[in-house]
Amino acid sequence: MADYLKNGFLFISLIYTAYAFAQPADILSTKAHGLSFHNSLQYPENFKHFGYANPNAPKGGILRKGISGSFDTFNTFAPKGIWADGSYFLYDPLMVKAGDEPYSVYGLIAQQIEYPDDFQWVIYHLNPNARFHDGHAITSDDVIYTFQSLKKKGPPHYKHFYEIIENVEAISPTSVRFSFSEQPAKSLILRLSQLRVLPAHYWQQPENNLFKATLKPPLSSGPYRVKNFSPGRFVTYERVTDYWAADLAVNKGRHNFDIIRTDYYRDDGIALEAFKKGEYDLRIDANPRSWSKAYKQTKTDKAQFIQEKIDNKSLGMRAFVFNLRKPVFKSRKVRKAISQAFDFNWINQHLFFGMYHQAYSLFSNSDLAAIEPPSVKEKNLLFPWQNELPEELFTSRWEPVKTDGSGNWRNNKTLALKWLKEAGYKYNNKVLLDQQGQSLKFEILLTDPELERFVIPFVRNLSELGISATINTVDTSQYINRIRKFDFDMIIHGFYPGITPGTELRNFWGSASADSSAGQNLSGIKLESLDSMINKAIEAKTREELILYTRAIDRVVLWHYAVIPQWYLPYWPMVYRPGLKHPELAPPFENGLSTWWREF
Repeated sequence: MADYLKNGFLFISLIYTAYAFAQPADILSTKAHGLSFHNSLQYPENFKHFGYANPNAPKGGILRKGISGSFDTFNTFAPKGIWADGSYFLYDPLMVKAGDEPYSVYGLIAQQIEYPDDFQWVIYHLNPNARFHDGHAITSDDVIYTFQSLKKKGPPHYKHFYEIIENVEAISPTSVRFSFSEQPAKSLILRLSQLRVLPAHYWQQPENNLFKATLKPPLSSGPYRVKNFSPGRFVTYERVTDYWAADLAVNKGRHNFDIIRTDYYRDDGIALEAFKKGEYDLRIDANPRSWSKAYKQTKTDKAQFIQEKIDNKSLGMRAFVFNLRKPVFKSRKVRKAISQAFDFNWINQHLFFGMYHQAYSLFSNSDLAAIEPPSVKEKNLLFPWQNELPEELFTSRWEPVKTDGSGNWRNNKTLALKWLKEAGYKYNNKVLLDQQGQSLKFEILLTDPELERFVIPFVRNLSELGISATINTVDTSQYINRIRKFDFDMIIHGFYPGITPGTELRNFWGSASADSSAGQNLSGIKLESLDSMINKAIEAKTREELILYTRAIDRVVLWHYAVIPQWYLPYWPMVYRPGLKHPELAPPFENGLSTWWREF
């Protein structure tokens, strides 16, 4: 048996060697510890730690968090189910994204990345010390299994993401090559580099189904593993003391708590009261009322909470989303008129205590936003599709509805009624009727009762236009199921692409995603011009090119009135108890919680 195993390993080694010699000898390639969209890595090959992490942070203690809602699975690859908080990070990726660079990745499971100038292929050289929690080495076969499984049966966005990957092959047990059918965008390589690697030997067992939502804690590889849980009540993770990557530069000063526990509450109001009673330690609280009033403390009291606005450069917006699949929203003029009823400034002053910033773009808080009239380059880009685009797009910048915050929206109301009339509606006895005598009405679907307080003023203004909008607040599971089936008229949704967006643009706004079951194109917008700009953005090779295309995307979506932008926050609103510490320097492109620690 020993000789058989020895000869078997020799045979496998010879196969891998044959693959290695099959590599084209005349192709020059780059082998590096990281990859940047901007061709310039901030951290050199032998860097010690990320600049926003404290390598001397003590290990130990517990971090207790609280959120509202529930969960029913640890399997983040299943197309259905509500993930447990923290379950996304059970698996290590090939490479990890730096939180202080717009888009750079550094080695984790893959200690090096190799590629030619044209990126027709890419090789990941795996760290020979990489291990799953059961001690099995992470090999090329695991990478191949992960890729093939997700491409074949994974959620729809994986298929779109991997469509130009022509082949994946093992060069050795620790080197795997991906080949492309066409020259890929660098953003695709960066996304591929963040592939979370699954243990083939675990998921190939008949009792484990990678695409089934289950509460069975999976075999994983990350810095934490599931310790215990109670469905819908809490989940606890424990730090893996023999974690293989603990001393790598990308992890130094990170993953410092021995225990991370998340408690679940029926709604955020109950979660807030539980926090004030000391049941958990940290909240990210973007609720203006609680941020402004719930944490008041007298000067003589011992501080119970620390409120801190931690600046970030995360981009995006929350928005009302029209479901363009619905006949009621077929007319752009109707959507444009409805948008006039959203008085952000009144809501922000009277309900939000001035906490939010009005969203002005799909990419608010970044240089990707279209904040000026279109440039000549943008006009030339979009000119071939001028018949499907409004004239205003070529002459003006899109701007959100402006009001003075007094609640007087007479001018906007006049404009709205004008556009509704042009769309074929008549305002009669405080009711808006179309040419068939049907009233204009729709439902706004919510899952958080807290959202009702700012939707009500919007509904009230709509009623002044003769439009009947009703609010329907449902539980989380029902909400998710309806969203997946596109069974809604209007919802509120957050769109938060990466600072260097790529395939998520296709997921958010692409035609294929609009037609896909469980797709992320919630509005259902389908325009050839938009698809073209998205493809160009994904294929962009420089920041300048990316900015040109995202600004074009911005204009197309906003002038189409597929959404009504609401607000964004240029900071993380953190509330936490004394004893929790974080580095002075915060990463601008992530919340940085992985670098926090408990002071002893």
